[in-house]
Amino acid sequence: MTPSDQTKPIVIFSGDFHRAAVIKNMLENHSIYVFMQNEHMGSIAPWQVASGGFNPVKLIISGQDEEEAKRLLEGFNDAAFDNED
Repeated sequence: MTPSDQTKPIVIFSGDFHRAAVIKNMLENHSIYVFMQNEHMGSIAPWQVASGGFNPVKLIISGQDEEEAKRLLEGFNDAAFDNED
């Protein structure tokens, strides 16, 4: 990864406000700074920020945190969709 790639903003997640808020909290608890784009409009009028209101909220991180964030998201998705009870 080049130095310019490390500072390049990366969209790590697109989805609904509630799921984005949980993921943002998880990433910040692991010292990854996260910017939530369309935080307010994505929750009250998602159709105005995204076509059909689909995936209106985006989480943006620094490129230097991409590997760690992807690892955390994989663990999050595995736990969230684990149906083996």
